Amino acid sequence: MKHAPTFPPLLKGHRIPKERDTVKTACTMIAKQSIGAGDIVWSEDNHRLRFALVLEPEVERNKCCEMLYLVMVAFGDAAGAISPPEIAITYRWPGLVLVNEAVVGNVDLRLPESAAEAIPDWMVASVDIAIRPERLEANPGHMPEKTTMWDEGCGEITRTELLESVSRHIVNWIHTWTEDGFKPVHQQWTGRISEKAAIMDGLAKGEFVGLDDNGNALVREADRITSIDTLEALKHFQHLLKAD
Repeated sequence: MKHAPTFPPLLKGHRIPKERDTVKTACTMIAKQSIGAGDIVWSEDNHRLRFALVLEPEVERNKCCEMLYLVMVAFGDAAGAISPPEIAITYRWPGLVLVNEAVVGNVDLRLPESAAEAIPDWMVASVDIAIRPERLEANPGHMPEKTTMWDEGCGEITRTELLESVSRHIVNWIHTWTEDGFKPVHQQWTGRISEKAAIMDGLAKGEFVGLDDNGNALVREADRITSIDTLEALKHFQHLLKAD
């Protein structure tokens, strides 16, 4: 039997069969009060890294999206540490993760419905990354816009190894965020923006110019810069993922 992931202090893992959805399972368990802050619901699926981390925020709803970028940065650091040096990990707003400029998966964030100024009771940060194809293709590059870590030369990386690495980096980045605020996360995330397209198709028009202090996207159209709410964009993002 393959060993179960070992999580850092403050985090506790909950294994579920690969047929089950990690986010839906985590939200159901939260409603039943069977899990709380620091619990990770992770999938047995060996072909994808799929997990949902429960957090109990101490900030208002409009700042919670900072955790989205924190988890993306943690994944980038974790995967970069155990991948070959030629692997380039980049991001596309709001939640796409790319390896060598092809989409390998996404990070998402769910919160309960509440007033914008309220502090939510919980939030769930989730990761879904393609580690290896379900079946080997004769021509793995037939869909160059999508890829797996295996296709990009990370064939030695396992689901368990990646899950352990990402969870450690999440804990480290939460400590940094607690001590120093959003700025270090912001800087690290911005340094890995995709050169091909900074924004996921269909979510915004104009040129992406960065993030504001709350983690919302700043987009320039003509001579005007507007702010696009990241949490609202994630709702559309989730709809697009379901339709894919």
